[in-house]
Amino acid sequence: MYDIDLNHYTEVVDKALALRPQIEAAVDKICEEGYSNIFFIGCGGTYAHSLPMMYWLETTSSRINAYSVIAAEFMAMGHKKFSKDSVCVFSTRSGNTKEILAAAKFCKEAGARTLVYVSNENTPIYEFADYIFQSPAEDPNLCEAIYSYSITLLARFMKNAGEFPKYDELVEGMSKLTPYLIRAKEQYDPFCQDLAKKFKDVNYHMIVGGGILWGEAYDYAMCILEEMQWIKTKSIHACEFFHGTLELVEEDTSVILFYGEDETRPLMDRVSNFVNKVSKEVTVFDTKTVELPFTDPEFRKIVSPMVIYTITERLSAHLAKERNHPLTTRRYYRQIEY
Repeated sequence: MYDIDLNHYTEVVDKALALRPQIEAAVDKICEEGYSNIFFIGCGGTYAHSLPMMYWLETTSSRINAYSVIAAEFMAMGHKKFSKDSVCVFSTRSGNTKEILAAAKFCKEAGARTLVYVSNENTPIYEFADYIFQSPAEDPNLCEAIYSYSITLLARFMKNAGEFPKYDELVEGMSKLTPYLIRAKEQYDPFCQDLAKKFKDVNYHMIVGGGILWGEAYDYAMCILEEMQWIKTKSIHACEFFHGTLELVEEDTSVILFYGEDETRPLMDRVSNFVNKVSKEVTVFDTKTVELPFTDPEFRKIVSPMVIYTITERLSAHLAKERNHPLTTRRYYRQIEY
């Protein structure tokens, strides 16, 4: 496969999964001490990756109160549900994103407990973390690391609340996940290679997702196609598609559908049925086509955001090659003051 070192990928994902004992110990201690609620605090991709966790929680738990907030807005608004008894969950690759640092500093100084996954050691975020979980990861495999952390963390909170008795079965399956993710990449690689050639000169895409994959649709549009490829893209929630955006679909409009395995698949079907009547440029990524080490369909739902990221990474790599536009190239982000 183009532009991927599978040995390195295996090492990255396995090291992230190996953080489980540390995560369990931290969550168990917090549950023993008591807490009022959980705040997932992020920006850009880290905010997007928290949205699936909120969907999972809201369809599973009636006892845990949690919120997903954008770091800068959280700081500006003065969230009335936040207190010293809150648990604040952060993820960061660089460890120096200014909005994340500001929010983590604020949370820690307020007396709330802060849990941070970070890819880079000895970065500024360490100063504001009560619990640090570090493993090496880069943008092409960062999402697998973040989801390994956040799925384990949230599952442990729900287990301790008496709402997820299948915890041990889930984490046992996740410990075997890495080779399945590699096979998923291999499965989708030829499709993505052809798709990248087709998309080379396409200057606008619609990306539609819902349920547990809405965050990934939002992330792929903004953080990959817009930030890393400078392609105009709109992310649309499947449930909101028919309240405006449908009017922009034409015969040559590229519509990319992210299909997961939760309760909202019928809502994606509704979008698919419409766009296939109008556009000749409809693309589907479906996690249901990927083999995973689970027999329980709930577990497939839970890891589907990780799976969709894993397979769309192949499109990102091939698109960068076809367009001669490296995924690391930026005009403004971290290049100038703003």
